[in-house]
Amino acid sequence: MRISASLLAALAYSLLAAGLVLMKKGIGWWGRRRAPRDAVWRRDLGVWTAGFLLSNAYIIPVALALRTLPPHVVAAFAGLGVVVMILLSRAWLGERLRRSDAAYAVVMGLAIGLLSLSAKTGAGGAASDLRLAGAAALPFLLLAGGLFGRIAGRQRAVFLAAVSGVSTGMIVVLMRTLVQAFGTRVVDYFGSPYLYLYLGFSLLAFLALQFAFKLDSLMRTGPVQYAASILYPALCSVLVFGNPVRPVQVAAIVAIILAVIGILEGVRSHEVKKP
Repeated sequence: MRISASLLAALAYSLLAAGLVLMKKGIGWWGRRRAPRDAVWRRDLGVWTAGFLLSNAYIIPVALALRTLPPHVVAAFAGLGVVVMILLSRAWLGERLRRSDAAYAVVMGLAIGLLSLSAKTGAGGAASDLRLAGAAALPFLLLAGGLFGRIAGRQRAVFLAAVSGVSTGMIVVLMRTLVQAFGTRVVDYFGSPYLYLYLGFSLLAFLALQFAFKLDSLMRTGPVQYAASILYPALCSVLVFGNPVRPVQVAAIVAIILAVIGILEGVRSHEVKKP
């Protein structure tokens, strides 16, 4: 069961990464209200739509993986998504692939494997409404701080990517809650307020990331989004669900996040060296 759940989590974040790259590739149609809707506009819209559908399909294998693995383990597979994103960005967007990216990819792969093998299977603790409400408030507080703070340009892009990542983490947390309560009885989800919170965070994650894409490159915004989407479910797994996190799991999660940040720093240093 653990192996199949791990494979489902890996599939989920691979789908999400591929979808994000396609949305970035077709983002040119976004906001072109006054421009003529020519063949280029239609092509961009088609590519972006394909990415949108692909990125939203990831929640199906995520939900199945959450039946066996706790949120912090499932969300850690977002590190694999970074590897997929790097490879596809090089192939589809022409963004440069650095040697350090390969090293960080190896680190993430080993850390994800260690995290998966050390995880305990089972439903885990149930979340209370109060703790879930507290966890759900943070993305909106971050967004409000960014809107009223002095953040502009690329800093705003990175900030919006972080908001998207935290919201994506909440999606995993809420889906875990739904799976615990109703299993695979999807029809019963519609009677729960958690489903509508899930949809709200899906919309917030989506919009924040699209605006981030418009402001900066995928290789800068993507790693930030993924790092936040790994870290936040790890925190919620302990604080909301009361799941025990072993020292080896903490080390693996930290290694994944540091590898993601390393990729981001590599992008920044490359941009600084450009003439």
